[in-house]
Amino acid sequence: MKRSQLVCCLLALICFVGASYAQVSQGGSPASLNVQLLTQVATRSLPPVDHTALLAEDATESKDVPFRFGYPHEVSYNLTNSGSWEDTKDGRVWRLRIASSGAYSINVLYDQFDLPAGGQFFVYNDNHEYIIGAFTDANENPDGRFATQPVPGDAITLEYIEPYEAQGQGAISVMRVVHAYRNMFGRPDALDNFGDSGTCNNNVNCPEGAAWQDQKRGVVMLLTSGGFRYCSGSLINNVNSDATPFILTANHCDPATNDIFMFNYESPACANVNGPTDQTVQGCQLLANQSPSDFFLVRLNNSVPLAYNPYFNGWNASDVAATNSVGIHHPSGDIKKISFDNQAPQASSYGGSSTPGDNTHWHILNWEDGTTEGGSSGSPLFDQNHRITGQLHGGTASCSNNIDDYYGKFSLSMTSGLRTHLDPGNTGVMALDGYDPQSGGVITGVVTDLQTGNPVANATVSVVGGTQSTTTNASGVYQMNLADSTTYDLAFSAFAYVSDTVTGLYVAFQDTLTANMSLVPLPIITVLNETFESGAVGWAHTNAGGTWVDDWHVSTERSHSATHSYKCGSTTTGTYQALNDARLTSPVLNNLPTDAVLSFWLQMEGEVSATYADSAYDGGILEVSVNGGVFTQLTPNGGYTETFRILRGGGNPVTGPMPGLPCWSGTMTTWTQVTVDLAAYAGQNVQLRFRFGSDAGTNREGWYVDDVLIQAVGEPVTVTVPQNLTILVEGADVILRWDDDANPFYLIYSSNDVDMPLQTIVDGTDQNTYTIVGGATSETPVYYSVVGWMGN
Repeated sequence: MKRSQLVCCLLALICFVGASYAQVSQGGSPASLNVQLLTQVATRSLPPVDHTALLAEDATESKDVPFRFGYPHEVSYNLTNSGSWEDTKDGRVWRLRIASSGAYSINVLYDQFDLPAGGQFFVYNDNHEYIIGAFTDANENPDGRFATQPVPGDAITLEYIEPYEAQGQGAISVMRVVHAYRNMFGRPDALDNFGDSGTCNNNVNCPEGAAWQDQKRGVVMLLTSGGFRYCSGSLINNVNSDATPFILTANHCDPATNDIFMFNYESPACANVNGPTDQTVQGCQLLANQSPSDFFLVRLNNSVPLAYNPYFNGWNASDVAATNSVGIHHPSGDIKKISFDNQAPQASSYGGSSTPGDNTHWHILNWEDGTTEGGSSGSPLFDQNHRITGQLHGGTASCSNNIDDYYGKFSLSMTSGLRTHLDPGNTGVMALDGYDPQSGGVITGVVTDLQTGNPVANATVSVVGGTQSTTTNASGVYQMNLADSTTYDLAFSAFAYVSDTVTGLYVAFQDTLTANMSLVPLPIITVLNETFESGAVGWAHTNAGGTWVDDWHVSTERSHSATHSYKCGSTTTGTYQALNDARLTSPVLNNLPTDAVLSFWLQMEGEVSATYADSAYDGGILEVSVNGGVFTQLTPNGGYTETFRILRGGGNPVTGPMPGLPCWSGTMTTWTQVTVDLAAYAGQNVQLRFRFGSDAGTNREGWYVDDVLIQAVGEPVTVTVPQNLTILVEGADVILRWDDDANPFYLIYSSNDVDMPLQTIVDGTDQNTYTIVGGATSETPVYYSVVGWMGN
């Protein structure tokens, strides 16, 4: 027998008088149900809405526009300028009634939602038949915004209960009220399709959908685009199969951090019966998106309650057409439907102007059973193995003309930012099955440092002989959901620690095992630790010469730590110049230790194309020079986010300096840590180079780099500096001499720049003298440096 486990902070819904529903909340009931409050509530009435005119506008919209269900009223209501306060024995109560005549339902977006401990917030309709809440400080989002789901009726009341000891500490501000002119709650007509989708659609719980009962559990409906449009999307599994609440939808659905995600809105059987609207989660982080394959990946701020019976759909990242396809979606905001195409889709451009065209989409030529409509946007397309191959961008299919739908390719999306999140270990997995968090069992535990007892963050925990792995969080905690009735061995590893294993862990159905690990620390060598707070000694920047420009400079506009970073862009928050080929070069790092790892933090805002798969016109790369040689591109763990364009529209070559190279570009306006494995350069002398390129067109804010750190495992080695270097010219030759010391080897560098003495390596020797044959024939000054080296 299955035993459902609820995440403790996401409590089950509380039923009040009549039928009460709620998004994930903390339980409780409004004060207005329990104490005597004034009968009259201060009301804000909104202007009338012309339903007929709005429906006429909607009739002209294509499928690649999210399906509109409501009209947004922009308002500014808060605890000071609206509503009324009353005192009760348990605290002050603020209420505001909002009326919008003729609305089927009302939902609200808040630009401020900050509650003190003990504060409670509810929303309900006039007769208290539909109540959502309580929302507390546990429901707050990182950006301070919030949203509440549609509540049926044309008037709602907001109620905030504030404890006396927290008087004046709460902040609630309403920025938008959405008047629904379409009814998602059903009407009295038994033949009504609730979302008015076409009659050729199949309810997902009809016999046709019997084989897809797992996959349907992952499909959700979004209240997006400012809370007044519908789209579809899907929970999606990641390589760790750890129930991380990622949702894949379409880029044109324009998700926002205060969107609402509705689960299991479907008829309980084949007949057209309205589904539940109470299973919702509010708030998300925006992770990755791109226009060419029209994808957007978000992560919910809360785990999906197991009471919602979620399923995390699998995926297929290979660029190979399925033998047949299935779509599960919410057409016209309706209860969940399922559609079938019995033929292989074609590789295509969006809209099918050419096949395969730019190869960004799968073209469904004809749905044999069912269709899609507005509101289906962002819904998953599944292959014959029940794995996602794309998400709906748009098309012309309908019940009356059921041809031509286009799904952005999952294979392209994976190389354009998805893999960073769905395959964080960059394993290269190309196909992944779905994950049911209520099947199998769980192994969890804490990884600590054996010497200090402190948690070890970002430790890797992997199944020996298997493919599953996960990483520990900042508290050293990990969790792995695994198939039951199996014995597992787990391997634990972390940078600068001795790896270890735990063996013989038997997982029974729905049980939880604890396997803690204490790792033995290894000594760490810090090779480089640059925060750019002290002038960036040894760093230099330049352009490529000619007409190319260099916008690198130390900046105080944005920083990951303290106050400074290095930026390629203007000296304000304006835009970088056209035709940058700007190079920021590190000091030479001599005799790099074994297994060195580079990490740094970046923000990026560079121009990308809205049309092409190789989308970047401007962006940055990381390069390395070994022993004074030419600079070559480094590949970070997880790869780059974009690719530089080779051709502009019309077939003209791009004007940027790095066509065809993978790069960082687009909008990365939160600090993102990048790591790079430098193990291949052990024992070598290296320089790093951050290179930014821009074309002659549109410009953005640019590239910020901060907190550059290189660490390795091992004991520090003391290298003495060769003393008393002298230069003697004999004919055309230059002879260098220095005092013999404990160094077993010496490296000789030359440079034409006195401020960069380690630019080019000349040679090495185990003697205390070296002759540069013909070195005295140069017509320009040459500077020489000798560096002690403990290498071999």
